[in-house]
Amino acid sequence: MAAQVAALMLAGSHAALALEKVRILIPVRVIDESFTPFVVAKEKGFFEAEGYDVTLLAVGGSNESALQISAGNGDIGGASPGEAVIGIQSGKLKIKYFYDLLYANIWSVAVLPDSPIKTLIDLKDKKLGVQSMGSAGTTFAKAFVKEAGLDPAKDIFFLPIGLGAQAITSVRQNMVDGVIFWDAALAKLAFSGLKLREVPASEGLRTLPDVSLLARTDTIEKNPKMLVGVARAIAKGYDFTMANPEAAVLITWKTFPEARSKNPNMAEAIAEGIAVNQGRMKIWNSPKIGDKHGLFVEADWKRLLSFLKDQGAMPETPPIESVFTNQFIDQINTYDRAGVIAEAKKEDMAKLR
Repeated sequence: MAAQVAALMLAGSHAALALEKVRILIPVRVIDESFTPFVVAKEKGFFEAEGYDVTLLAVGGSNESALQISAGNGDIGGASPGEAVIGIQSGKLKIKYFYDLLYANIWSVAVLPDSPIKTLIDLKDKKLGVQSMGSAGTTFAKAFVKEAGLDPAKDIFFLPIGLGAQAITSVRQNMVDGVIFWDAALAKLAFSGLKLREVPASEGLRTLPDVSLLARTDTIEKNPKMLVGVARAIAKGYDFTMANPEAAVLITWKTFPEARSKNPNMAEAIAEGIAVNQGRMKIWNSPKIGDKHGLFVEADWKRLLSFLKDQGAMPETPPIESVFTNQFIDQINTYDRAGVIAEAKKEDMAKLR
C-alpha cells in the first residue's frame, strides 16, 4: 500500500513538473475585476487542465505590454492596438494579435461635473492626466483631440498622475483639467467619491477595437498549441464570469486583495465589483462574432488601421494579416461551454465570501 501511495505521489509530482510555464502580461498596475476571466482561468484550474502553469503579471500599460512581449520578456500580452500596431507597421515590434478581447474602445476623457470643458475642442491648452506616459490612453487622447481639430503636440499637455488617491488629489486640486482613463478606472474613482463627467467623442472612435491578446510572431509559428490552450482557458474564464459574476469578482479579490473595494459594507462592495466587472464584460463580446470567442472582425480592424493612418500615427497601413490572425479561433472554441457554465452556477459562494 505504501508503495502504491508513493507511486501516486511521484506521478503527481511528475505531472506538476510537466506543466509548461507561461507568463501573461496584463496591461494594468493592479489586476482587478476587469480581468476576471484570466484570474478565474488560473484559480479554477483551466490553465492547468490545458497543461500550463500560468503567471499573471501586471505591467504599466498596453504599450509596455507590447514592448515586453516583443522583447521576449513574456509569452502572451494584453494590449490596446495603438502603439502595438504602429510598432508592427514599422517593423520594430515582432508581434501579432491572435485572440480578440474587447470589441469597443475603453478610453474616454472625463472632467469634473462643473468643468467648463464641454467638448473635446475645449481641451486646447489644458492639462490631461494619464495613468502613465506608457498608457495606451495617451495614444487615444492624442487621437481624440486631433479629431477635434487640435494639434496633440502643441495644444494639450499630458501629466502622469497614477491611479487611486494620487489621481483623485490631482483632479480635486486642479493639477489637471481632466483625465483620460479606461472604463473600470472611472468607475472606481466614482465609488471612491470622485464622480466625473465624460466628454463626448464620436461614435467612430468609441467603437474601435481595443485590448486583445498578442504574442511574438515566432511564438505563433513555433508554439501554437500553447496559444490555443491558454486562450481556451481564458474563454472558459469568460463563460464562468458571465454565469456567476459575483463568484468571479470574489475569486479575483481573493487572489489580488489590493483590487478589493474599500467599501466596508460587504454587500455594497460586491455590488461595486460586479458593476465594474459587467461594465467591462459587455464589450468582451459582440453580436458580430456569434459563438466564436476571440474572433477578430476584419472590417473593424481595417477601420482601426485607417484611423491610425489618418491620425498621422503611421505613414501607411500594414497588411491586415501582419496585425492579427484568426487561425486558432476554431480550436480555441472547442470545449464544453455548457459544462463550464454549469460549474460556475454551482460555485460554493459561502467559501468565497
